[in-house]
Amino acid sequence: MPNRLKELFKRFLENNISPEEKKELMGMALETGLQDELKQVIKDAWEQTGEEEDITDTKAGELMQKIFGENPKTDAGPAPVVKRTRWRSMAAAAAIVTVIGAGAYYAVIHKSGNPAEIVKVPELPADVKPPQTNRATITMAGGKTLYLDSTVNGTLAVQGNIQVIRLNDGQIAYRGSSKELIYNTLTNPRGSKVINMTLSDGSQVWLNAGSSVTYPVAFIGDERAVSITGEAYFEVAHDRTKPFIVSKGDLRVQVLGTRFNINTYEDESDTRITLLQGSVKVNNGKKESMLQPGQQAQVAAGIKIISNIDVEQVMAWKNGLFVFDRADIRDVMRQLARWYDLDVHYTGEVPKGTFKGEISKDLSLSQVLNGLTATRIHFTMESGNRITILPE
Repeated sequence: MPNRLKELFKRFLENNISPEEKKELMGMALETGLQDELKQVIKDAWEQTGEEEDITDTKAGELMQKIFGENPKTDAGPAPVVKRTRWRSMAAAAAIVTVIGAGAYYAVIHKSGNPAEIVKVPELPADVKPPQTNRATITMAGGKTLYLDSTVNGTLAVQGNIQVIRLNDGQIAYRGSSKELIYNTLTNPRGSKVINMTLSDGSQVWLNAGSSVTYPVAFIGDERAVSITGEAYFEVAHDRTKPFIVSKGDLRVQVLGTRFNINTYEDESDTRITLLQGSVKVNNGKKESMLQPGQQAQVAAGIKIISNIDVEQVMAWKNGLFVFDRADIRDVMRQLARWYDLDVHYTGEVPKGTFKGEISKDLSLSQVLNGLTATRIHFTMESGNRITILPE
């Protein structure tokens, strides 16, 4: 294994590594059993830069850019000087590279400004794998439930003249027409992969874990109305004569044909509607606002419009990533809890600081937590997926 790590790292530096080998290297970087070898690899790369003076975090960031093509940033103020010759500094660098190595660089801000230390992840009762299947269900008008993880491709049900179909790629589609207004609910629980569905009008919806959408099997009347919980991404088929309405409580989002994301999780401080293409009208029962592409409406008591939104960050959940930008530990853990179906608790003072970076959703929980411990976040894990975040 150590020789394999060195070989892959060398190929990476020489830009002569295949996508499969790169994925293997990134996975190895989070293995706690390889920390000594990883430290040596970092030390060798550090020494090859030819730097003779003490190195600051900024210069270490430049080295990380050379190694992994990233540009770590932090708002923590003046960086403490780190002695290159000390193993403590190498451990700190190893922590940074460990997290970058998984495609998950975290720029953590601690008031103390102390460097991160390598801390082994506590042994988990049983490692939690990322969702392997989709555990979504469809609840039909009569109360019957279809469990999609145990169904085969083809026709799943017939409601009137409407067929509910599971396609070869796992997508759910509704085909046919009906004059009767019949509602179904697609529910995607926590710990389940993203599911994609095509509605009867050709519009598509993707549901994040811990989300649901209620919709008619066929749209009749002068509007196409659905309601959601959690988070969903819509690509709405254009129909000038029938506006498409997405609602959650008093909130109504109206479109004709467009692409947008809506996050309505109850444990978030507000509802967020992000427009990728087209235009949408947002109404919270008190105020109405129009969005343009690249804008986000943050809806609570009022409606706040934010321009120049990082759309890649907003859509990371659909693209198999966690992406954080100045996120606190509660924000990080809320997202992890939905994906790994965790029960998160805090004891004592909640760790301060914010995180910036990304993590592949293909990683197991132990690999993700290894990245967190590298940034001085400590926890205990019990059976039943209960995790407790400890004070700093």
